[in-house]
Amino acid sequence: MEILLDYKLWILFFIMARLVGVTLLIPYFSSTFVPNVVKVFIVVFLSYLILPTVNQVFPIDGNVLMIVYHILINFILGVTIGIMIQLVFYAIQFAGEFMGIQMGFALANVLDPNLNEQVSLISQLSFLFASVIFFLLKGHILMYELIISSFEKVPVLFNLDGGSYIIFAQKLGDILVIGLQFAMPITAFMIFIKVALGIISRLIPQMNVFMVGLPLNILVGFLIIMVVIVTWEEEISQIFLEMYYWVKKSMILLSQ
Repeated sequence: MEILLDYKLWILFFIMARLVGVTLLIPYFSSTFVPNVVKVFIVVFLSYLILPTVNQVFPIDGNVLMIVYHILINFILGVTIGIMIQLVFYAIQFAGEFMGIQMGFALANVLDPNLNEQVSLISQLSFLFASVIFFLLKGHILMYELIISSFEKVPVLFNLDGGSYIIFAQKLGDILVIGLQFAMPITAFMIFIKVALGIISRLIPQMNVFMVGLPLNILVGFLIIMVVIVTWEEEISQIFLEMYYWVKKSMILLSQ
C-alpha cells in the first residue's frame, strides 16, 4: 500500500496542477466572488475522485526536473482548456462592448465580477444573456465533463508538443470574428443613423444634432437588440456546442 501511495503521490500533484490551471480561467468559478477556499476544495475533491481512474504511476524519488516538467505542462494544459471554455464569453462580451460604444455607452461602465474589471452596460447585458443560455444548455455539467474526460484523452504523463498548440492559437482569433458577427447589425444601423444625422445637419443647420443623436442612438440600439436577441439564442447555443466538440477534438489531437 505504501509503495502504491509513493507511486501515486506525484500523479495526484499532476492532476491537481491541471485542475488548478482550469479553475483559474473557467467561467464563474474563476471569478473573484467565488471564495478561494471553495476553489481549493473543488480542486482537491476532484483530484481524489480522478486519481483512481489514472493508471499511470511515477516514482516518488523520480527526477526533480521531470516532476517540475509534468507539473508545468499539466498546468499549461489546464489553462488552455479554461481559455477555450471561456472563449465564447470573451467573444460575446467583446460584441457587447463594441455595441455599447456605438450606442453611446462608452463611459457608462459597471463592475463585472467575473472579469473583475469595468465593462460597458451592453457588454454586461450580453454576458448575462449568454450565461442564461449556458446554464439552460447544462453547460456547467458539460464543462466538468470536459475537464474530467481530459484525463482519459490526454494522460497525466504526456509530452508537450508545441505544434499541437498551434490550433489553439488559431482558435483565439475567433473571438474577434464572433464578436463582430454579433455586433454587426447594430453597427450597420448606427452608421446609417450617423450618416442620416450628418445630412440633416447640413439641411437644417439650426438643429442641435448632438442633442438628438445620442438619445436616438440609444433608442435605435435597444430596438435592434430586442429584434436580434431572438436569433442570438440560437447562435449562442450553436457556438457553445461547437466549442464543446472542438475542445474534445483538440484533446484527442494532443493525445496522439
